[in-house]
Amino acid sequence: MGNPDLDRQLASLKKTLEANTELAAYHAPGSHKRPVQLPMWPEPVRGGPNAVLRSALFAAIHSKKRRKLGIHTSPEKEPEGITIAAQDGITIKYAGTQLNQYDADVFFEALHLARHQPLEMECVFRGSPFLRAIGRSDAKLNYEDLDDSLKRLRNGTTEIEWQINGRHYIFTGSLISSYVREKTSKLYKVTFAKEIRTLFAPACWTQLEWDERMALKGHPLAQWLHSYFSTHAAPFPVSLAFLHQKMASPTKQLKHFRTELKNALKTLHETLAWESVWTGDLLTVKRPPSASQARHLARNAETLKKHQSKPRGKALTPIGVLLSGSLGSSKSRI
Repeated sequence: MGNPDLDRQLASLKKTLEANTELAAYHAPGSHKRPVQLPMWPEPVRGGPNAVLRSALFAAIHSKKRRKLGIHTSPEKEPEGITIAAQDGITIKYAGTQLNQYDADVFFEALHLARHQPLEMECVFRGSPFLRAIGRSDAKLNYEDLDDSLKRLRNGTTEIEWQINGRHYIFTGSLISSYVREKTSKLYKVTFAKEIRTLFAPACWTQLEWDERMALKGHPLAQWLHSYFSTHAAPFPVSLAFLHQKMASPTKQLKHFRTELKNALKTLHETLAWESVWTGDLLTVKRPPSASQARHLARNAETLKKHQSKPRGKALTPIGVLLSGSLGSSKSRI
């Protein structure tokens, strides 16, 4: 019979050591001399910052319901950002045209292409394959929508603040620094500020299964739920009021929001085989884990099994041996 308290302490220490090692490399002296680059996630997924995925920065609304956000204090000043709903521990202020799940598609795909090179270099891509990657055709109207989205991502000002593993992070700026479209060649050139890398600090981002997200295209509430619950390897129960607040739903009455939420959950079930269980107003989502999360959960289960199977009375395994084992963290940053 293993010692549950010791197992928990070892797992916690393991994660702390891993986080500190990664943070040390991230903030190493002289690191500013190296090109600032995004993490290299695999091709089938897209990297998304948890601070964004756990907030209403990309609203679960259709495009026709966008609003202008910001506080105008005087005509000669730029509008101040308004507070965007977000999970506890995350503070977001935004000024500009409201962003939605279509803008999230554009943002994540642009980041995906930019990860191959230093952030301040131009990321060059053709419009047609980019549109296909976000589930759109290369019709003229879709090019116009893409242009409009890139403008919103460039013109909006965002302040994001969060804490994790004892570190305090702040990002301030535009989600996209600049973009140019050559109409004849349909070539796009997009740049990101190197500060965008802060959003991808250790344990601060998630690998989104892109095929799953694209299967939900046209269902913004289902896409928001997919993004939010993807940031947790084993999603915990949340209340109806919690979701209503954190996604800043424009639907005022909870009973109407519940209907919308149930329809979105039905879409997730029919499309991705996600299960949802209601206990009063408390929702528990059960979903097949992604490939990376499945490996993470399997490693934890195997480690727990090994510890519990060790006979009592024998000498304890040195902590260094245990920590070099399989108590790893998920690639889907939690």
